[in-house]
Amino acid sequence: MYGKDVLLRSLLAALSPHSFAAQFWRAERDSVFFYVDDFEVAERIQQLGKHATLPDGFRLSPRVRNGIPLVTVDDALKERMKQVMAKRYNAQTKALDMSRFYADPDIKQVFCPLFRANVMGVALDIMCDNIPDLEALNLNDNNLVSMEAFRRVDKRLPHLKILYLGENKLPSLAHLLVFRNLPIVELVLRNNPCRSRYKDSQHFVSEVRRKFPKLVKLDGESLGPVVAFDLSGAGTMPTTQASFLCDNGGADVVRQFLDQYFNIFDMESRQSLLDAYHEHAMLSITMPNAGHAGRLNNFWKFNRNFRRIVNHERDDHRTRLLKNGRLACVATLNEWPRTLHERRTFTVDLTIYNPQMIVFTVTGLFKELNGEDDRPSTSNAYELRHFMRTFVVVPQNSGFCIRNETIFITAATNEQVREFKRSQHQPAPGGATTAASGGTTGSRMATAPASALQNRLGSVGGGATATVAILPDVSSLSLNALSSPTGVPQPQPPTAFASTGSATDEATKIQMVQAMSSQSQMNLEWSKKCLEETNWDYSHAGFVFEKLFKENKIPPEAFIK
Repeated sequence: MYGKDVLLRSLLAALSPHSFAAQFWRAERDSVFFYVDDFEVAERIQQLGKHATLPDGFRLSPRVRNGIPLVTVDDALKERMKQVMAKRYNAQTKALDMSRFYADPDIKQVFCPLFRANVMGVALDIMCDNIPDLEALNLNDNNLVSMEAFRRVDKRLPHLKILYLGENKLPSLAHLLVFRNLPIVELVLRNNPCRSRYKDSQHFVSEVRRKFPKLVKLDGESLGPVVAFDLSGAGTMPTTQASFLCDNGGADVVRQFLDQYFNIFDMESRQSLLDAYHEHAMLSITMPNAGHAGRLNNFWKFNRNFRRIVNHERDDHRTRLLKNGRLACVATLNEWPRTLHERRTFTVDLTIYNPQMIVFTVTGLFKELNGEDDRPSTSNAYELRHFMRTFVVVPQNSGFCIRNETIFITAATNEQVREFKRSQHQPAPGGATTAASGGTTGSRMATAPASALQNRLGSVGGGATATVAILPDVSSLSLNALSSPTGVPQPQPPTAFASTGSATDEATKIQMVQAMSSQSQMNLEWSKKCLEETNWDYSHAGFVFEKLFKENKIPPEAFIK
C-alpha cells in the first residue's frame, strides 16, 4: 500500500505544470478516492491513462466521475467560516461579500460550498447572530441551484435590500419567492438559467418586479417607474359604509319590513310568514362546502349549491331544491331550528326602489338555538351563524309581499364570534340617535328630517360585524300596511323628542332618560347626565354620545347597570 504523499507526487509530476489540491482523501483496499474542485484538472487526470508511474515503476490507473462530497460542518469549520466572513464584511455599508466563497484563500483548503444547504444554513446563522442589520449581500458565483436555506429570511434579516445572485445556477424565478417579503431595491441575476428562459427582456423585468415591487435596479441597470393603477397616498379610499341606499325614501319602509319579518321569523312557529310571501314565490338556500361552512347539520338538506349537486336523468336536484310557492317556502323555513337574529350586526343594501319592485340584501349574524328554551334571548346554548338574504319585494293589493328570496348561510368566523361577544357588553353606535317610539299623552313629539342619521339603515361600519341604527318598534304594524294609498313606498321617518330646552316637563325628561338609556346601553345616571349637559336636546345628546363613543371617551362605569 502506497502512502498519500507518494501517490500525489506521482500524479502532480505527470500533470506538470498543472497542479491541484486533493480534498476528502479516502483509502479503501487497493484504491484511493479524492475530489478536485477544477473541472479542467479532472479532465487532465482522466487523460493521463497509465502515464503516471510510481517510483517502483507501477503505473497508476486514474478514473474520473462527477460527484459532490458530503460536507459536515463541525465547530472548527464554523469558526473558520466566521473568520472569513468577518474579513469580507464592510461595516460602513453594512454589506457582506460572499462571492466565490469556496475559493477564498483562507478556506480553500477545505471544501466549503455554499450550494450545500447545511453550509448555507450555517453561514446564514452566522449572519443573523453577528450582523442582523445586514443590508447588502453578495452571493455571486457560488453555483447556487436553490435558495431553500433562506426560508423565513424576512424575519431573520429584515433590513436586507441589496442582493447579488449573479453567475449561479438558479433554474427559475420561483426560487426567489423566499425573498418576496424583503424590501429588495437592487438585485443581480445575470448569467443564471432563469434569465435565459425569457426571450423578451421586458417580460423578464416585469416578472421580477411582480415579486419585488420596490425594485429600482436590476443587473446593474436602473428601472423606470412602475406604470400601475395603484392609488398612492393614505386616506384616499372611501370610508366603509355599513349600508347602501339607492333611495333614502325607502329606508323606513325596508326598516319596518325587516323588523316585523324577523320578529315573526324568530318566533316558535313561522306559519305567520305565509302572508309575507307571494303565491308564486321562489326560495333558494345555499351554503359553502362542509370544509368552509363548518357544522350546519340542520340546514344541509336545503343546500342548493350547484358545486355539490349531481343531477340524475330522473331526479333534477337543482329543481327539487328550488322551493316554489308560498306554502313550500314557509314550510321549508319552518323546518329550520329556532333562531334569534342579532339586529346589531345587520347591514342592509337597498339596490332597487321603485313602484314596481324593491330589492334589498340583508347580512348579519343569528343564533341557532339548541334545545327548547322558551326564552331564546337568554339562552346560552347556541351556534353563531352568518347569513346573507336577498329579498325581491313587489306590491300586492294594498301592501307588499316577497316575490323571490335567496339565502346564504355559513358558520360565523372566529373573528366574527370574538367581535360579537365583545359587542354584547357595548352599546350600538348610532343607537342613541334613533328615538324611542311611544310615550304618554301630552308628550311633545316631532318628525326628524329624512336626511338625519336615524333615517339611514346603517352607520359607518368597521370590523367583522358592523352595526346599524336600532330598528323602531313596529310590532303593531302588519306586513300589508307598509305602503301608501298610491302603492308607492313613502318615507316613514322615525319620531324623535322635540328639542324644548329648559321648558321640557319632568314626565318628558323621565321618558327621554329612559329612552337614552335603552338606546345607548348607558345606565340612567349617565343618560341623565348626557341629556342635562346638552340642555335636554335629545338629537344633540345622541350626536354627542355617538361621537364620544367612537373616540372611546365614555368611561366603562357608564354602562354598568
